[in-house]
Amino acid sequence: MEKEVMNFNTDAAMDVKSIPSELFRKKENNENLHDQAFETKPISYLRGAFMRFAKNKASIVAAIVIGLLILYAIIVPFVSPMAYVNETEYPNGFKDPNFAYALPYNPVNKALNLGWWDGTEVKTGQGNIDLEMYELDDSNHSPIAEKIATVQDEIAGKIQTHYTLRIDSYSIGCKEINVSMDEYDRLVAYEKEQGIYHTEKSIMKPLRDYESYLQRYGDELREEIRVAEEEGRQAPVNENGVIAILDYLETYYNQHQRVWYELGARNYSQNNFAIRHDASNKVIPIYEMNGDEPVYAKENLGKMTIRVDYYDYFTFHNGFEPRFFFGSNSAGEDIFYRLAVGTRFSLLLGVGISIINFIIGLIWGAVSGYYGGTTDLIMERITDIISCVPSIVILTIASVQFTNNAGLKTTIGQEGIIVLAFLLAFVYSGWVGVAGTTRMQFYRFKGQEYVLASRTLGAKDTRLIFRHILPNAAGTLVTSSVLMIPGVIFGESTLSYLGVVNFSTSGLVSIGSLLNEGSRATLNAYPHMLFFPCVVISLLMICFNLFGNGLRDAFNTTLRGSED
Repeated sequence: MEKEVMNFNTDAAMDVKSIPSELFRKKENNENLHDQAFETKPISYLRGAFMRFAKNKASIVAAIVIGLLILYAIIVPFVSPMAYVNETEYPNGFKDPNFAYALPYNPVNKALNLGWWDGTEVKTGQGNIDLEMYELDDSNHSPIAEKIATVQDEIAGKIQTHYTLRIDSYSIGCKEINVSMDEYDRLVAYEKEQGIYHTEKSIMKPLRDYESYLQRYGDELREEIRVAEEEGRQAPVNENGVIAILDYLETYYNQHQRVWYELGARNYSQNNFAIRHDASNKVIPIYEMNGDEPVYAKENLGKMTIRVDYYDYFTFHNGFEPRFFFGSNSAGEDIFYRLAVGTRFSLLLGVGISIINFIIGLIWGAVSGYYGGTTDLIMERITDIISCVPSIVILTIASVQFTNNAGLKTTIGQEGIIVLAFLLAFVYSGWVGVAGTTRMQFYRFKGQEYVLASRTLGAKDTRLIFRHILPNAAGTLVTSSVLMIPGVIFGESTLSYLGVVNFSTSGLVSIGSLLNEGSRATLNAYPHMLFFPCVVISLLMICFNLFGNGLRDAFNTTLRGSED
């Protein structure tokens, strides 16, 4: 009988001999040898995932930014005074066209006089008449924030002066408005209480009587025509020219209610005017007078017509100043408030649709991947058919059909129709990606030894799915679900931006609709309308991707044990 030959690993023996002797201890008599008990508490799966997530600094920063955006979307619509305006006066929410395209205003920048983000804009090439008209403004807030530079150029042998001015976009001057008797009495009482009634600091300013002035000015021009005809020379202007000058001046006075002085045609031009002065070189006012006293108000069809410094009247009437942190749009709506509302809508839509898609895709993919075979084949062909239909087609059809459905429109309104159309469009095929990922993970893990061992021990299908396969696939699935949120937000924003869904008639606002408004504005003149929505959606896209990557690594079971 052959003897069994045992081979020893001489390298391993040498390694053992190289171990320092102080690491060994002699066994005492009757001493029982056993493993030492763990002195630390076991780390749970969720705690370990959190510890791994905390190591990813980029994901932590992304989570903080997402949290701040969520707080912004929740808090601002509740604390902003724009949300509590009179619903009768503002049936579709706050808007004031008088403050259209107001520039972003930051009170800190204004106090520090930094010259940017303070509600001002720089205008170059302003002539003497432009400067004089700004300086003659009779409101309580001068439109000139700063005279930056003065440049003199010689043009055709004449010296012309041009100014670079910093203009306050919120100092819009005086406006003529009609108010109720109660509102007028309240305004008078307020001015008397403040001691500014009929003073230079009064909110109410004297009314203008430009109709009488234009009649006198027309008589002057016609007199010049008559004198020229008597002297046998050509008149500087004919009757048609006089009518054109007066019509243009009347339109100008109507559109520029801050102008309270006489304007005359320069060189009898129909659209080129100059400020008229008297013999002592003083500006001639066109205030409506009652004897020697200017008229501040007059009754008109049961209401009072008044001319007010509109900035101060707005503050008096609404209880807050017309200052917009992100500026305003073409309708005079506060972008800071509307962007918060739009971000809230986009986040709710994104999270809600993602949850629905995740649940549907998880169930579909789990059944398909776990059972396989014919079941998997049939379910995969169904998903192939569904994924071939673009979401934009479903959204367009749903939007048109729901809008034309009078009963549905009455039941849920235009806002509900838009939300329902988005739900149908994004849920129709949005779950297919999650289903494919889930199916792939089930194929990956259902043949593992621990799953086979559990099945051998009698574990049911539900236990195998939820206790053994899903936890190991959680990292990939969680990442997919989180990354669906920015996908839905970006998809909604794209469709809203392109105008596929019209938000203007619904009262709803989203980041995409704000981008659409910004694209229609003049980018060189009003970049704030496009800049701030772009910043918010960019932060959402970047941060959700970084956050999702951090969650993927945190829930990856192969990294378990790397917490230390």
